Amino acid sequence: MLITLPQADKKDFPLYLRLINEIKSKIHSGEIAAEEKMPSLRKLAHDLDVSRTTAEAAYSQLVAEGYLIASPKRGYFAGSIVSRKPQKILPPQKPSAATIRYDFGNNYIDSSLFPASLWKRCLGHALQNSALLAGYGNPQGEPYLRSTLARYSHEARSVICTPEQIVIGAGMQSLLQILIDVLDALPHTVAFEEPGFTKAEHIFAMSGWQVRHFNTENLHNKLPQLLYVSPSNPYKGRSLSPQGRLDLLRWAQQNGAYILEDDYNGEFRYFSHPISSLQGMSGGQNVIYCGSFSRILLPSLRISYLVLPQNLLPVYNRIKHLYNQTSSSIEQFALAEFIASGGLRRHIKKMRRRYAVKNTLLRTALANIFGSKASIMAYESGLHIRLAVHAAATAEELAQNAMSKGIHILPVKAAESSSPEILLSFAGIAEEDIEPALLELKKVWQL
Repeated sequence: MLITLPQADKKDFPLYLRLINEIKSKIHSGEIAAEEKMPSLRKLAHDLDVSRTTAEAAYSQLVAEGYLIASPKRGYFAGSIVSRKPQKILPPQKPSAATIRYDFGNNYIDSSLFPASLWKRCLGHALQNSALLAGYGNPQGEPYLRSTLARYSHEARSVICTPEQIVIGAGMQSLLQILIDVLDALPHTVAFEEPGFTKAEHIFAMSGWQVRHFNTENLHNKLPQLLYVSPSNPYKGRSLSPQGRLDLLRWAQQNGAYILEDDYNGEFRYFSHPISSLQGMSGGQNVIYCGSFSRILLPSLRISYLVLPQNLLPVYNRIKHLYNQTSSSIEQFALAEFIASGGLRRHIKKMRRRYAVKNTLLRTALANIFGSKASIMAYESGLHIRLAVHAAATAEELAQNAMSKGIHILPVKAAESSSPEILLSFAGIAEEDIEPALLELKKVWQL
């Protein structure tokens, strides 16, 4: 096979990312066949005149994403990691904000990082557009934002789409209502990856769909033709394994089914490069992609989007006139300018740095304060750490005891024989509050 290194459109585009994209492209196109042996690291570096470090970085990321398989003493092949069994998360408590001293809940972001001055300028430009002010907005979403999102989602999450495939709405719930009508020809059953997404399950159930749950490690022909997953940041605290991703895509292709990929926190991965979307790995087929800006910008910015596969567009185009646009045209235009100016890319880099620091601070404090009384189960992605507490109590009791002292945590429903598990989000809590909060938890839990 011939692997070349294409010229980058941007001068600051790293060599290893160019190499990753080139190999992905050849795998998608079939130029590199499944199980085909890849050049050795030494040969690849020599042929492309790059360092061995660059070649190794590219291969390592491709292995992590499931594009390549590393075989000891044999080399790399075009293409496992064992996953922990998914565990159900109990519905979070809804405490009064006035009673909370330390909040480890997951519905917050660090708003101090938000570039308000740039956002105001983008809004100001939008307000000068008289057509936006006078109309109800395009039912599918403003063309400017859809074209911007098509470029951005490809660069950031390897999503493969055109602007015509993107549908914009005010939050996932409103988009699900449209999607349910688009998928009306399917049997009305959906399965959610455990532990599920309560609000989305409710919407499907209210529309007459049967809601089930499934384990990504147990795919079989009796599963429904629509699976709902969050592969880049499930509540279990880590990304779906590379083998799990390949298995899902293979299952969907073999069964003529769809995967609804909820990628709401996919860009928050702190100690390695974010893993590509399932939609990109599939070549844009069999996967309905959903992105959101509630965690990477502000929860109050109600803009989410779907990327529909090409074969669903005729159905959507027949019914889209039935729906009004639920997201502000002004904010859509402002968001498009914000992204096009590079503001979003810079903002996410800043958030990753801050959240990586908070992640490390929280893990260090947990080790110093709890020692062997607690074990960190997962921390690599998302905005929270999953923690097993070695105590003679249930997760619900730990959460209730914590709340009695004004500390909000999320309990996880674990197996009866295991230690109780909780989630601690580091996004909304101040860095200086992490240690005092944990000291208070240790005291109230009598550890």
